[in-house]
Amino acid sequence: MQKPNLQDQTALSRQRRLDVRRLASWLPAAGMLAVLFVVAVVLLWPAPFTHKVLPAGAPYTDLMTSHWPTALLIQRAEAQGHLPLWNPYFAGGQPLGADPLAAVFYPPTQLAAILPLRGYYLVLLTGHLMWAGLGMLLLARRAFGLPRLPALVAAVSFMATPRLLSHLGAGHVTIVQTVAWMPWLALACWATVREPRRWGALLGLCIALTLLAGHPQMAYYALLMTAGIATWLLVRRWRAEGPRAALGSAAGLGIAAVVGVLVASIHLVPLMEFTAHSTREASVASTDSYPPPPFLLAIFGFAQPSTIPWETMLYPGVAVLLLAALGIVRRWRQGLPLLLGIALIAALAMGYASPVYRLVAQVLPDFDRFRAPARIWFVALVGFAVLAGLGSAELLQMVRRLSPPHVAAACGLLMVLIVAGSLIYTDQGYARVVDVSAATVPSALAQTSARLAGSGSIYGLQHNVTQLNAVELGARLADGWDPLLLDNYVTYMQRASGYSYSGYQLGVPAYSLDDPDHLDTTRVHLNARLLGLMNVSIVLSRTPLTDQGLVPVSEVDGTRIYRNTLDVGPGYLVRPGTDGRLPTLDQIQRVAVAVRADTQTPGRDVFAFTAPSDGYFVVAMPYFPGWTATVDGHPVSIQPIAGVLPAIRVGPGTHQIVYDYAPRSVFLGAAFSLIGLLAILVWLIVGFGRLRWSRPRSSVTARK
Repeated sequence: MQKPNLQDQTALSRQRRLDVRRLASWLPAAGMLAVLFVVAVVLLWPAPFTHKVLPAGAPYTDLMTSHWPTALLIQRAEAQGHLPLWNPYFAGGQPLGADPLAAVFYPPTQLAAILPLRGYYLVLLTGHLMWAGLGMLLLARRAFGLPRLPALVAAVSFMATPRLLSHLGAGHVTIVQTVAWMPWLALACWATVREPRRWGALLGLCIALTLLAGHPQMAYYALLMTAGIATWLLVRRWRAEGPRAALGSAAGLGIAAVVGVLVASIHLVPLMEFTAHSTREASVASTDSYPPPPFLLAIFGFAQPSTIPWETMLYPGVAVLLLAALGIVRRWRQGLPLLLGIALIAALAMGYASPVYRLVAQVLPDFDRFRAPARIWFVALVGFAVLAGLGSAELLQMVRRLSPPHVAAACGLLMVLIVAGSLIYTDQGYARVVDVSAATVPSALAQTSARLAGSGSIYGLQHNVTQLNAVELGARLADGWDPLLLDNYVTYMQRASGYSYSGYQLGVPAYSLDDPDHLDTTRVHLNARLLGLMNVSIVLSRTPLTDQGLVPVSEVDGTRIYRNTLDVGPGYLVRPGTDGRLPTLDQIQRVAVAVRADTQTPGRDVFAFTAPSDGYFVVAMPYFPGWTATVDGHPVSIQPIAGVLPAIRVGPGTHQIVYDYAPRSVFLGAAFSLIGLLAILVWLIVGFGRLRWSRPRSSVTARK
């Protein structure tokens, strides 16, 4: 066997050294990722290692009230091979693809189809906490030039900030998802201003995913932050390199914004349609205020007790505050703009207690239509995290001047541990990790009601059956809770329930936000006939009901169960009005014919019946654009009675009606999204291709 010569041995040794150097270059990055993972796991402790427990797992949180039911619906629908666009299980039925809380088109949501739901939420929450930290780490490293350990301090300061953990504990999953994209937006904006051809596509992608993440309010604030950063950077570039360079960057930013909106159109277009038909469109105008004295005290950890502590939490943590103060003092050129930005955000977060907020609300479209304006404080927390990174960099630099490099590195690691430890200690209990069994196991009342209701709907006056139990049991609720409710259905159910409610209504029936179980039954006078026209077959109440059409049939755990004897089923035939046209609500006269429901699935109903004469077939669910109908295979128009009950004109004879949800808004949005994705793909190929193609030429030039 021939021995390798000296030249081969030298080349082999050089290659080995190169491999070791490459491996060593990856070790710091792997170590920082490991720190982010450990911090995320500890913040959710003991959920990752304890069976059946989950952050925000209590029955009253948004996660268990709304997110888990929709994830379960998505999971079951995708197991059957289709993407659900309609939710029939609560609030009478409403579009699911357009509901921000469902975030159907946000890519991580698709994990619900392949993971058990508890594991899905652990992966989702852990992943987004790490994603928030990683984005802040790269922002601090690239945009502010911080060394690794100070950048890691900034990352931990943001991902473990008490306000984010407070919202996580309240079950605000889509807030966590959207906020996690804030540092990525800032980083992509900074990179696009510097090299728009190369990085603009990634900014567009970040904008799209922020919009798809499921919380319009936080997405609005995140894009407002991005616009502010872009303006600041463009002014600086104009001064440094002239108007031509600044205009090129502005064009890149503008195109990226357009492309980002296009990609997110598959959700945005249906959302705009849904919002236009919801209670939120006409009745929301925030009057919330956070007066300056308690606001300033809350920043330093002295928030007043509140029934909704996640909305009053402003404290970034004592270690973060101290390091941020050092960063402002010692690196004022970088720190002062951040401090001014935080002050502006503070003025906006105070709501109507601040003249700045009132002025901005007059200028920015729909700025005052969001509740809890203090949520914009998340933008300030991005600034606090960067300032903490600047302060830690300055502190580490002082240590390096006085000690050997290995001592300075040890001090840097200790600084990361102190910041992480102090925030983890502050965040104790905020994640509200509890056993989810109480929420996920259907109650005896839910099981009994579902059995008695059959294919009909259940109407609980005190939200007696949870939305999660309804989806688990396949039972349809006439009541329900959601930030977006169909206005026509809310108005109808007010009339059917005999009460009135003014203002932004979050639930059917209306209830006090401070006490979800409270409903003044002295104001409620149920109309069994109107409830029956909406296929309400079972009514639940903790107090006696007197309507003669409601017959008591059982009682479970202190809740009375009434059968509605005037329920007419999921579909029924009615006579024309006095003029031979569509009847009014008061003119409805049911024709006594047998209607067979051959199919009842989310987004599709098939009915068969024999009509003795001309009439209108009514589907017992709220009318909403996007539903189509065919009679014996022929498309027909849908005319809503009183704007709420969809009616289809039929003649005498035996008919089959297919009622399908096929929204044009989703298909139109999907077409726009496809255009946006193609634009991003071309942009990435051109942007990075130009960079790759230019390298050989530059290297040849260098050799010459």
